[in-house]
Amino acid sequence: MKITLKLALLALTHTLMFSSVLAQAPREITNVSSLVEEEYDPISSLLDSLVTINNVVRYNQLDAKCFDPSAIIPGEIPQFSTQVYEQRMAAIHSPIPLSYNSHVKGFIDMYAVKKRGLTQRVMGLSNLYFPIFEEALDREGLPLEFKYLSIVESALNPIAVSRVGATGIWQFMYNTGLQYNLKVNSYTDERRDPIKSTQAACQYFKDMYKIYGDWLLVIAAYNCGAGNVNKAIKRSGGKTNFWDIMNYLPNETKNYVPAFIAITYVMEHAREHNLYPVSPAYSYFEVDTVIVNQPINFKTLAATLDLPLDVISYLNPIYKRGLIPDVGGNYVLRLPTNKMAIYMLSQESIYAESLPSARPVMNSYKNRVSQVEEEGDEVANYEPDNYREQTKRVKKTHIVRRGESLGKIASKYDMTLAQVKKMNKLRSSTVRSGQRLTVYNWVKTKVPVKAVSNDELTVKKEVAHKADTVQKTEVDEQADAINDTQKVSNETAEVKNSPKPAFTYYIVQPGDTLWNIAKRYEGLTVEMIKNINNLSNTNIKPGTKLKVLVNG
Repeated sequence: MKITLKLALLALTHTLMFSSVLAQAPREITNVSSLVEEEYDPISSLLDSLVTINNVVRYNQLDAKCFDPSAIIPGEIPQFSTQVYEQRMAAIHSPIPLSYNSHVKGFIDMYAVKKRGLTQRVMGLSNLYFPIFEEALDREGLPLEFKYLSIVESALNPIAVSRVGATGIWQFMYNTGLQYNLKVNSYTDERRDPIKSTQAACQYFKDMYKIYGDWLLVIAAYNCGAGNVNKAIKRSGGKTNFWDIMNYLPNETKNYVPAFIAITYVMEHAREHNLYPVSPAYSYFEVDTVIVNQPINFKTLAATLDLPLDVISYLNPIYKRGLIPDVGGNYVLRLPTNKMAIYMLSQESIYAESLPSARPVMNSYKNRVSQVEEEGDEVANYEPDNYREQTKRVKKTHIVRRGESLGKIASKYDMTLAQVKKMNKLRSSTVRSGQRLTVYNWVKTKVPVKAVSNDELTVKKEVAHKADTVQKTEVDEQADAINDTQKVSNETAEVKNSPKPAFTYYIVQPGDTLWNIAKRYEGLTVEMIKNINNLSNTNIKPGTKLKVLVNG
């Protein structure tokens, strides 16, 4: 009785989670494939969201090892008869009843024909996530085909967010996530964690199966909530087959189950449809984990490991602000295995450089002055430490070390790449070992504190404000004077010492990103490509002609 009541309450709560989605009464449809084209469809939309992370997941070209040239002509889009589809579907051994009909055919066309390029990216991402899903599903005794449901939910985009706020690979709403122990705070969101969210999804599948005993109804309930499935069963006269209650379900759920069956078929018969994975930069076996109990700033981590910041963020989607917070407890950090040794050797320095800058705090002398203003005491002879600390920005010379990039140097001194280039009159991002660069550095100095009386206090406040303004102006003028003095000699030295750069042109191919283009040319970086071609972002289109530096 207690278990039944708990599941009933769970079903009601989950239904309320979807109330905002289902505010409008659903209209009945007979052709699901037409709905995909005519109306907003979250399944198609989330598949399209992979385009927005193209610069994050650095896709390579089609995996040539998977391609069988003797089977199908490259680029051909095969078409099959209804009988072939039915035979292949029946041959998929699964406890989930997989049927072929016109609704399923509409989504097979979407995955295998209309959006086949995105489907191939999903196939590549599956190498990163499916081992996690399969392990959890097998441990919980669930059908392994549930792993394909994640494609319908989010297209394997761990940072996907629906129009109503469902988040992560398994698209949990905030309150539903809390029910399944997925914690969310200002710094972390466990709905984005592939492992924890998969465990939560498995538990939900098991809870729904206790209610319905039918896997297709479990899938429908995952989309619209058990309450809506119960209403559909009641309106159909008590029928418990998905296809019998389909027209009583919300429109999104009418698409949801056929889309799951379709992607299951496509993933199981990808080669027959001439679909091959477009692999991301890292697979499941190329990523390792380490436990962290101190704060880490991802910018510091990226500079130390010489790893793009967006790759670190993508492999660690749970962290919302680009850092592992300074909050009690242990956190998991995921990194490429080929960077793990460097991380372990540099761990202490990463911790040290990740510590947040101390906020300015009034020293004891200022606290005492405030107290005097309130109480009217004399402070003429009050000299607690006779000095105070002051942080100043000063110029220093950085000598480029072997293997250092301009971006890494800029990050080290909390500057932007553009600032370093401008300060040193650089026309490109190429630097040489031993080259001297002018950078800004923050240093702490001790300034003597002169005791004051109440009568002098007001005057000193006014003078201090003016002095700060004058000092800043003088420093800026001095810096400009130094730059003007060095301008001629720097430019002359650059002309004499810098080899004349050589350029070539590269035509962007489908699946290319600036990152994998840069890897093809020694010494070339993404920032260099952007600067040479005046690109404001990393989005590129196939057929674009890019100018690239081949030596410098």
